[in-house]
Amino acid sequence: MQGRLLPKVGERIQSFPGKNWHTEFKIAEDLGFDLIELTIETSSLNIHPIMSVEGQKNIRELSKEHNLPVEGICCDVFMEQPLIEKDGNKLEKRLSILKKLIDAASMINSNMIELPMLDKNSLNIKDGKEIFNSVLKEVLPLAENLKINILLEADMAPTELYKYVSRFDNPYLGINYDCGNSTWFGFSVEREIPIYHKYIKNVHIKDCTRRDYSVPLGSGETDFDRIFKLLRKYNYQGNFILQAARQEDDIKAAREYLKYTYSLKKKYLN
Repeated sequence: MQGRLLPKVGERIQSFPGKNWHTEFKIAEDLGFDLIELTIETSSLNIHPIMSVEGQKNIRELSKEHNLPVEGICCDVFMEQPLIEKDGNKLEKRLSILKKLIDAASMINSNMIELPMLDKNSLNIKDGKEIFNSVLKEVLPLAENLKINILLEADMAPTELYKYVSRFDNPYLGINYDCGNSTWFGFSVEREIPIYHKYIKNVHIKDCTRRDYSVPLGSGETDFDRIFKLLRKYNYQGNFILQAARQEDDIKAAREYLKYTYSLKKKYLN
């Protein structure tokens, strides 16, 4: 995940890293990563390279130079500017941002937009589903035309999430499965992956406990062995994005996290 191999911006766990953003591609390549997911929030909307033609060109060039495809864009901006906004004028402006990001994903040869439907943007909030229905009905045709998947990372109960996604019956609407969030929200992996496995198109590798949000991989309560067994059972073919806890030495941590994840892939999926 973009920004996690460079110094933190303020106290944010993840964010666009600022003017030195381009240096992260070389660092990631040297560590052995084979893809990257970008992230954008409100504070970086006007400076993120993804939002300009020149910046998109730079991303394509860096991706090619370092053999690091851009998997997708994590749209944290919508946790700050929710897509379940009741004010029509505000919602229209946020829809405009989302459409620009879908277009931008296409321009950098990415195939995924991830929408965190959490906290203030949760579909569990009153009228949230109904408002977001209108958002999806407007942007799914664009996403489908550009072949961009819209993936929801949500805090809905597994059966409810399955029902919500399946009702649209659209191959470009799916789920981003976050291993740590499952633990944090108290869900059972046995009642998640078997229910909505066919919609999982991307997986975030994170460890949590019920008390602590994001701890070093292998030190929390997330049952990675069970998760990977189930992903194998249901023939998961997507990618894995490290979104693990920050540490004092993020480069050392990233190296250890990558080794940990590769060991799970080798054990269960290769």
